[in-house]
Amino acid sequence: MTLSLTGKTAVITGGASGIGKAIAERFHAAGAAVLIADLNNDAAAQTATALGANADHIRIDHTSEADCQAAAQKAVKRFGGLDLLVNNAGMPSQGALDSMSLEAIQQVLAVNVLGPMVMAKAALPALRDSAKRGNQPAMLFTGSIQSLMVRPNFSLYGTSKHAISGMVGSLALELAPQGIRVNAVCPGPTDTPLFRSIAAKVQPDFDRAVEQFRAGIPLGRLIAPEDVADAALFLCSAMARNLTGVMLPVDGGLTAR
Repeated sequence: MTLSLTGKTAVITGGASGIGKAIAERFHAAGAAVLIADLNNDAAAQTATALGANADHIRIDHTSEADCQAAAQKAVKRFGGLDLLVNNAGMPSQGALDSMSLEAIQQVLAVNVLGPMVMAKAALPALRDSAKRGNQPAMLFTGSIQSLMVRPNFSLYGTSKHAISGMVGSLALELAPQGIRVNAVCPGPTDTPLFRSIAAKVQPDFDRAVEQFRAGIPLGRLIAPEDVADAALFLCSAMARNLTGVMLPVDGGLTAR
C-alpha cells in the first residue's frame, strides 16, 4: 500500500505558506485535489497556481462561520466532494501572561481554538457524505509540541494548543462511528518564514538562533515543513486507516524528554 490520496479532495487552512503550503504540495503530489484556504488571498492564489491542475484557492477568515462554510462548499462544487480537512491555520504567542492585553488573549484563542472548531463544524456535512461513499474521510489538526508539554512564558499559546489536543480526542470518539478519523501533527521548532521572523526579534543573528534551537533537539536539526507534511500525508492516507485520536509529535525527539 502506498501513500496515495488519488481521488481525494482536501481543504487546507493556512495553506498559502509554511507548514500548510508544504502539506498542500505533498497532498497534491500524492494525487489529491487541494483547496488552499487562507486569509492571504494573493499568497493562496500563487500557491494554487504553482500546483497547477486540481488546485484552487479561497480567501477565508476561519473564525467566520460563513467563510468556513464557503470553503467547504467550494471544495464540493469545484472538485465534487470533500474528503480531508487540514485545520492548519494558527498564530504564535509568547510572553508573560501579565504582559498581555485582553485583546491579544482573545485574538490568539479565536485564531487557534475557535477557528479550527468552526472550520471542523463547517466541513462535517461533506465529510459525512465522503464516508457514505467509502472514501475514508479524515480531519487533521496542526497542534504543537505545546499540545503535549508546557514551557514558561507560553501560557497563552500552550493553552490554545492544549485545546487542540482536547478537540482532537473528543472529536475522534464522536466521529468514529461515522467513519471519520481525527488526528493531529505536533511540530517542534519548524523552519518557516514565521519562525524566522520571530527568531529575528529575539536573536538578529539567525544562524546563532538556529544553533540555539538545535542544541535542544535530540536529533540535532530544526524541523522542516516537509517533515510535518510527510507525517500529515501518512495520517490522512489509507495506511493510517485505524489511527484516530493521535497527537503525533514531529519534533526530533523533544517530547521524548
